[in-house]
Amino acid sequence: MIVAIILICAAVLGAGCTQAPQQTQPQVTVTPPVPQDTPAQPAATTAPTPISQASVSANTIIIRNFAFEPQTIRVKAGSIVRWENRDTVTHRIMFSDKNVAGSDLLSYSQSSSKKFDRSGTFTYYCSIHPEMTGTVIVE
Repeated sequence: MIVAIILICAAVLGAGCTQAPQQTQPQVTVTPPVPQDTPAQPAATTAPTPISQASVSANTIIIRNFAFEPQTIRVKAGSIVRWENRDTVTHRIMFSDKNVAGSDLLSYSQSSSKKFDRSGTFTYYCSIHPEMTGTVIVE
């Protein structure tokens, strides 16, 4: 009789263990990283003509350490000046002369170009960090 009870208990316990609890697999979403060293297209450009690398490289202002390098640049009328952001924060170029268009927001590694057709002195600043100032002198 004891053997029969043991066999019945074993059968009942064994029957309860035959179904494994259902498990749901976790959902995994993989987002490919955006490379930080890939140069971005200019956020905005006011230059109506294609820009060659040679014409821009001599007239490039680097934004670094919350400053414009060089702070003052001299160019000939018709030249294109390019601002390239090398800070990890966003900047935006605005001109004191409200008739001169500024740039869109420039994130790290983005740039903006502007063609200066007329002579004059054009002061500019970062609208986000107004202590950052610079000058373009067009001869």
